[in-house]
Amino acid sequence: MKRHVIVAAGVATASLLALATPAQAGPLRSCSAWYLDGLDGAAVGATGGGSEQPSSRTHLDNVNLRVTDTRADGHHVAVRLVTRRSDGTDHYWAWHSVYSGANTSDSWDTSATDSGGIRLVWQEVGVFEGDSKLGSCYTQAYSGV
Repeated sequence: MKRHVIVAAGVATASLLALATPAQAGPLRSCSAWYLDGLDGAAVGATGGGSEQPSSRTHLDNVNLRVTDTRADGHHVAVRLVTRRSDGTDHYWAWHSVYSGANTSDSWDTSATDSGGIRLVWQEVGVFEGDSKLGSCYTQAYSGV
């Protein structure tokens, strides 16, 4: 009988420690955005991704988004956060763009709050001609929210 009480106390202590531990930052995730180039066929135009730290079911802290333009093609590249709400709908956040040409990068640090809840989070990286998206990729979704 004492053995069962000790195990139960250990489980309760472990649960309290888990509740007291601050949320861990999600892993850095990345992808490469392809598009069809009229001269060379398929080409990688951008790489990027990011990471974040869930702080509640509706808020992300330490959101880091990054993108690199990988090709001298006259197109610009961008990255944005995408989250899935508690009702299953997706929230596409604003694009962050790099216009300075091939082999240039930028990153943005921000946070995100959605009263509809945040169940999953990922990033979309895209290659653009004006407002037209030529190609994009999505990083692996993180469910540590």
